[in-house]
Amino acid sequence: MIELTYEAAMHVRDSHAMTVLGRDDHVLGIGAFHGLANFADGRVATHRYDGWYDLIDGSGRFHGYALWQFEDGSEIRAVYDGEAREAGAEGFEVGAQIRVVSGSGRFAGASGDGGFQGRRIEPIERGGRTQLSGTLRLERAR
Repeated sequence: MIELTYEAAMHVRDSHAMTVLGRDDHVLGIGAFHGLANFADGRVATHRYDGWYDLIDGSGRFHGYALWQFEDGSEIRAVYDGEAREAGAEGFEVGAQIRVVSGSGRFAGASGDGGFQGRRIEPIERGGRTQLSGTLRLERAR
């Protein structure tokens, strides 16, 4: 088993939302977050999250797909399920469970799990800047 830890800075690359049944405080949407993940071993990867969200006043559930692309061309792909909760002046606490579904290059045959936690410091419609701390626990088939 390999454990990788990282710190990531993310922002909204694209987002489409609609209000639910005319309630301005309830939005359902899809979004693409993009940023950099800095791993504890010094490696840096471009990092993406693409998925949906269901939020009332900024709090609620989200689900989607994650991708870490490393400079050597290796990739880790995963599915995530998470929740955002209002944290007052601190923005929104976010956290998710991750299930690794595939890898390529030096992560070929990888499977595993992990998670992330952090905070979104601004609403999604204003850029959704988010700071995350994450862990990936990988097992490789070879």
